[in-house]
Amino acid sequence: MATSTGVDWRIAAGALAAAVPDGLVAVVTVGPGDPPAGRPAGTLHLADAGQIGLERARSLIGAMVRAYDLVLISTDAGLLVPVGRDGWTLVDLAVALAAPAVVVTGSSPDAENHTTLALDALTGRGIAAHVVTVGEVELSMKPAGRIPADPPADFAGAAEWFDPDLELPTAPPEPPERPAMDGRRFVLRLLGVFVVMVLLACGMGWCSTGYP
Repeated sequence: MATSTGVDWRIAAGALAAAVPDGLVAVVTVGPGDPPAGRPAGTLHLADAGQIGLERARSLIGAMVRAYDLVLISTDAGLLVPVGRDGWTLVDLAVALAAPAVVVTGSSPDAENHTTLALDALTGRGIAAHVVTVGEVELSMKPAGRIPADPPADFAGAAEWFDPDLELPTAPPEPPERPAMDGRRFVLRLLGVFVVMVLLACGMGWCSTGYP
């Protein structure tokens, strides 16, 4: 969610997608607009959101959530600007999905004021929100991410731009490697199994003959 039209949320979406290691990230855009920066694994463009009800939008995006590790949703419209049928907004969609929000702000003179208003609109509706800045931005609150004003096209190093508080999906830990078994140990283990089997067979034969 951008705090103003002067902030390009597409850069933030591309950086967030690149920060997820080996993950499947999808981006959903609501209403008219250009696609996000970067190369997300999946995209859903609700260009005719004005013809889609809130429940239908929630259902479509819910299917994306089940298929991807991370789904980013945004629009060129403001947080409280009606974008869907019956006038639902991006904030209404966040409430319906029980989704947290990322507020993207730039280096404009009104960045502090716009960011504060956006956070108030979100938290007042029970939506958890984090702030991510693009460029050199001075804010009284601590941002959860700082994206360079001119990031590389492939967003290399994006994972280092965000704090753990943002709770982005991470790669699962690799299973510990099992120590390799050398040939001699393998032969000795097989011999041990063979000896045990022989002893068991002899014991069973002895038991079957009874006592002398």
